Parts: sequence; structure tokens; C-alpha cells
Amino acid sequence: MLIALALPAAFALQAQVTIGAGAKRDSLRIREARTEAVFEEVRDDTSRRRPPRRVPVTDAHFANAYRDPAAKDLLTRARIARMRQDSTLTNYDAKAYERVSVGLGFKALGRERLAFRHESASRIRWSRKSGAWVEVTGSRSVAPVADDESSNSGSPLAPIPYYPGRDNLWVGSGLARAEVDEEDLVHPIATGAEAYYTYATGDSVTMTLPDGDTIVLRELLIAARNPKWNVAVGSFWFDVRTAQLVRAVYRLSTPLDIWAAAREESARERADTSRRDRGNDDGPPIWAKPFLSPMKADISGITIEYGLYNQRFWLPRTQAIEGYAQVSFMRVPITFEQRFRYETVNGSDSVPPIPVPARSPVLVLRDSLRKAGVDSVVRDSLLRIARRERAEQLARDRESQCQATGLRTTYRRQYEGSLTIAMQVPCDSAKLANSPDLPPSIYDANEAVFGGAERAALMKALDFGLQPGWGPQRPTIEWGLAHTRYNRVEGFSTGATITSALGLGYTASAGIRGSWADRQVNGELGVARTNGRSVYRVSAFRRLVASDDWGNPLSFGASTAALLYARDEGAYYRAMGAELLRAPASGRGLEWRLFAERQRGDSVHSRWTLFKGGNDDRFIANPLAAPLTQFGGSLRIRPQWGLNPDGTRLFTDLRVEAAAGDSTYARVIGDMTVTTALPFATTALTLSAGGSAGGLPTQRRFFLGGLQSVRGQTALAARGNAFWLARGEIGTRNTDARYTVFGDIGWAGSRA
Repeated sequence: MLIALALPAAFALQAQVTIGAGAKRDSLRIREARTEAVFEEVRDDTSRRRPPRRVPVTDAHFANAYRDPAAKDLLTRARIARMRQDSTLTNYDAKAYERVSVGLGFKALGRERLAFRHESASRIRWSRKSGAWVEVTGSRSVAPVADDESSNSGSPLAPIPYYPGRDNLWVGSGLARAEVDEEDLVHPIATGAEAYYTYATGDSVTMTLPDGDTIVLRELLIAARNPKWNVAVGSFWFDVRTAQLVRAVYRLSTPLDIWAAAREESARERADTSRRDRGNDDGPPIWAKPFLSPMKADISGITIEYGLYNQRFWLPRTQAIEGYAQVSFMRVPITFEQRFRYETVNGSDSVPPIPVPARSPVLVLRDSLRKAGVDSVVRDSLLRIARRERAEQLARDRESQCQATGLRTTYRRQYEGSLTIAMQVPCDSAKLANSPDLPPSIYDANEAVFGGAERAALMKALDFGLQPGWGPQRPTIEWGLAHTRYNRVEGFSTGATITSALGLGYTASAGIRGSWADRQVNGELGVARTNGRSVYRVSAFRRLVASDDWGNPLSFGASTAALLYARDEGAYYRAMGAELLRAPASGRGLEWRLFAERQRGDSVHSRWTLFKGGNDDRFIANPLAAPLTQFGGSLRIRPQWGLNPDGTRLFTDLRVEAAAGDSTYARVIGDMTVTTALPFATTALTLSAGGSAGGLPTQRRFFLGGLQSVRGQTALAARGNAFWLARGEIGTRNTDARYTVFGDIGWAGSRA
């Protein structure tokens, strides 16, 4: 299911056509044709489809699946309506706008950048007799991290708002399945869902139509019985009269651990005797896990809204998915949005006949070779040649159409052959990128288009009361590069974390870390609870803490600098205690922390570097922290504005902390960075200041100097209970190697 959601983004990343290119344009056209050939093969391959796999529904399931009789009645009627086809809906003419945004961050909580965005606009004419005729009117992509802006000649997955058999929850295979299937998202409305979900009715709303008729909407609250990645929790609204879905907001009950899912899938493959050709699949290689752990994905919210047309037909208007993927220390947030506007429903417009495309010639060859008993090695070699020839053929067909008409038209079948689609795309990439059907800028927030405020209001239904049931899951282990570091206090240090989803939104974790130079063992025990948008966590810990207010000396990047050339800029102290913290799951928003801990200082235990051995005198001393018992709290908020690297962007950071105990103090930091682009260069200006009250201990003082504050000065060169800082730079706009001129100035000392 998650793979299906990523296909539009994957295609957009693979199939870009640079405006005004030349030789590069031709090579990208070949690559785009190669990608289309892959989609064609996947679309027509029926050998991977299996009968649905599900848990049988028992009397015990039925006994506690429904919290009230009305919930059972509404679900039963919704189940029938979901599979019923309204033959009176014969055609529609709609405009679609789609946007895929992919971010990039290197912290769970911190600044994120827009790595990639793709948007497209199209006109869709559908008729029950012919299928869907799609005219792509706009398409463009941008990758700010690579300083690349391009147009795209059309996604192979056209956003079709409705077709017979379409699943009304949108996410999944595309077609409504009568029975649930564990191989995909377990559909909460399908037959057999009682083994996975519980149901309760919620609020109701009455709508009055222009003709005076009324429509009553009823909410059905659905919760997974156990916290698993392929089941959901959510709020679903239905038209009481027709039992048609009108609105939905839901999320996965727990994140997907990709390593654990791959292990389970491999075990099922080996146990499936009906598919011996895949029985030797042992999953990903073991050597990859240390470099790519943790590897997770989550969908924190899916929102779907339908509109009533001709006072009879509920058709989708907006659809959106918010989620993220995490690979090692990288975090990749993803947003996928669609909007539909209907010009006519059951109007007089007609759709020309659409020829049924032939089956992929690569699959035809594969099946014939299998039937003839050709050796698998020879068969794979022949199929590689066939795939290359197919891509070249598609590229030639495109070029000939473009030369003849300026348009290229492709015909395909989607959704297991149930829908025939003709897609017509202008060959002029500049026309696509500058289409009036697209917003003025690809960086626009498009609040009016997608209704971000309305979506945020819908997401509030996913509160802490709507959770999966209690059911502790098999623990998963995270270890490897993301848990490994090097600094002058610990030396080499590594560890592992064991995590288990418990249910009711709770997750338990236990971490342990050992360090070589100081011969210490640290660890943490914690329990967190989330509703997909906010995370609350309580934990007991023994850890090494970096008191620096800029950068992260305990990160992998900082560890590399310390290991290679002794540039360890951290000021460290040890802490043992407990904390309660709240953080936004998305990394954007208010975060706060309450703590009680015993703090003490430590000295340098390792001076080893890769090139100078075990006594590199370039390591600086570690400030000796005072032994203290402290109780306090802190809060932090980091709003930011602007996505366009060629425009003006503003990043802010406000931090407040107060504590009492052996030392009573309060400290505050305000930080603001403005970046803007000139025709020949990029500029950035950072202004920061902080102050304190009370007796600020050594470990909570402000330290300046080093790459993260005043460059050109030794790390920790200035320290005190107050500071101010200004950093300015101007640099070239090259993407391969960027030359920068900078000037930093700062002061730290006594606030007196």
C-alpha cells in the first residue's frame, strides 16, 4: 500500500524533462520511456496477485466488534453501498490538480527543507461506455536541494476521481475488494473487518439542500483491535439515507518498521508452497541493516472529502495524505494532495472511443518462455533485451507523434484492466510548466486550493481517545550507524534500542549504549503515547548531554569531524534522571520538557584520530560541569516561512528554560535567520541573542566559537551567562561546489 502511494513521486523523480535541454532532454526522454515500460509491465502482470489472506471472523469477534446497535446497522449498510454500482452515473467532466511534496531533514525534530515537489493539472472526461480521456494541461517539478526546475510530460498514474469499482477510501489497490486482505491496508468496511476493528457511532449532522430536502450525516468511529501497521483508526462519515461515504480522516495505528515487515514477508514466502519460485527469498541482505537502521514509514493522516452533485452522486473533491519515511538519521516527510472540480455531471459531453491497449509485449514473451521451459538465466537475459527494446520503441512512438501533432497520446489499462484510459500530453514542456491551470509558483502554499485549515480541523478527530486496542507487539531492534558516534569524552560509542507497540497509542522502548574510552554504560527506559500528530513521552535515563545551543555535537556528522581531525566542539556533561516531554510528530510546532536529574561533569578520555593516532593535541578541554541536582522545564518553537530557495525564507528558533534545585536559574535564546537569492549569489543573515537570570551553572552557560557559532574562532572560546551573535555570508549558486565568503561576530560573558 505504501509503495502504491509513492509511485507518483517515484515517476516524477525518474521522468523529468528539462526545459530547453537538447542532448540531456533526449536522454531523459529515453529514461522516461523506460519508466513507462516498467509501469506497463507491473500493471499487466497478474502472476503476483493472490487470493486475499485474512483472519476468520469468530463469534467472539462479532460479540465485541460493535459498541452500539446503530454502529452495526450503519456498517452493514455502508458495506453494501460500497460494492453497489450506481448505473445512473454515466459521465462527468472534471479538472484535477495534484501535488506531491517531499522534504528532507537530518533530525527527528528540526529544520526541514523541500527536497522535491511535483504538480500537475489535467482535464478528465469519463463515461461508463468509453472509459477516461485525460488531457494533461500542466506539469512541472522542482528539486531545490539540487537547484533543478523541470517539467514533466505526464504521470502514468492519472488521478481519476471516479470509475466503476473504485474504492471510496482511495488508499489501496484502487478497486474495492469485497473481503479484507492482510497483504494491503486492512479495509475497515470490507467483509471480515470485524476480526481487525471495533465500531462505534459518533456525532451526527443535518444538511439542508437548496430544494429544502435534508441529508443526515452520521459518524462511525473505527479503531483497530491491535496496533499493527496495516490497520487504521479513524472517523468516517456516511450519508444515513444511502450509506455512502461522505468524509473520512484516518491514520495507520502504528508506524511500519520496514525491516520487520520484510522479515515477516520473507517468512510467508518461504512457507507458501504454492509459490516455490519465490520460496528462496531471504529478504534484504544483512549487511545493509547497520547502514539503514532504523527504516520506518508512517501515515499520520489521510483526509477525504466528497461533494454532492445533482443532489444524488457523492464524488471526491479533495484527498490528502501526510506521512514520513525515516532511513537511518534522515527523515523524509511526504505530502500527497489531490483536488477535483466538476464542470458537469451526467452532462451532454461525449468521450470518443478509446482503443483497448495490448498486453505488455515483455510479459507476453516472459509467459511464452516459461511455458517453453527455458532456463531462468537465459530467460532473464532475453527479458532484459526485450525491456530495452520496448523502451526504445516507446521513445520512438513519442517522438513521431510529437513531430506530427505536437501531442502524444498513450492508451493504458489501470486497476487490473477495469478502466481504459487515454492520456494526451503536449510535447512542449514549456507550455506544460507555464500552464494557467497551475499556481503562479510551484512554491505556493495553495491554501485556497487544498483547504489546509479545513484539513487541520478534520485531523483533530484523530485525538488521543481514538486509538487501537491493547495488544503488545513483537519488539523490534534498531542499531547501526544511526546509533554510533565518536567524541573526546566517550571515544567510540554505539548502542541499540528495542521498541514495542503496546496499543492504546502507547509504545515502550529500552535503549542501551556502551562507550569505549570512558568505560561507561548508558541507557534509557521510556513509554510514549501519540495520536499521530503529537507525542508525549516519559522516560528514565543515564546519558551524556551536549550543552551546546548550536549544532549537535552528538550527531553522526559531528562524530566524523572529531574522528578525522579532532574537531569536537561539544561541551559535555553527564545526566541521570527522568523527564516528561511533548513533541510534534511532524517536527513542526511547540515542544516542551519537564525534567528532574542529577548532573555532573567529566573530562576528556579520548584523543585518538584517524590520521594522528592516540594523542592528538588538537582536541580541546571539556568544561567541567558542576555536580547538581536540578528540577525544571524548557520549551522550544521553531516556525519557518518560505520554501523557494530563489526567494526570501525566514527561520526562527525560540528557546526558554528554567530550573531550581542546587542552582536556580532561567535562560532564553532567540534566533532568526533570513536567506535570500540574488541573480548571481545567495545570502544569509543570522541574528541571535540570549540572556539569563539567577545562578547559571557551567553546563548551562552560553558557549561561542566554532563552526556552528563564530567561525574562525576556537570552539568554546567565549562563555558566559549572556551573549549576542551575528553571522552573515554570501555564496555562489553552484550546486556542485559552492564558494562562500562569511563574516561572524559575537560576544559571550557576564550579563552585568
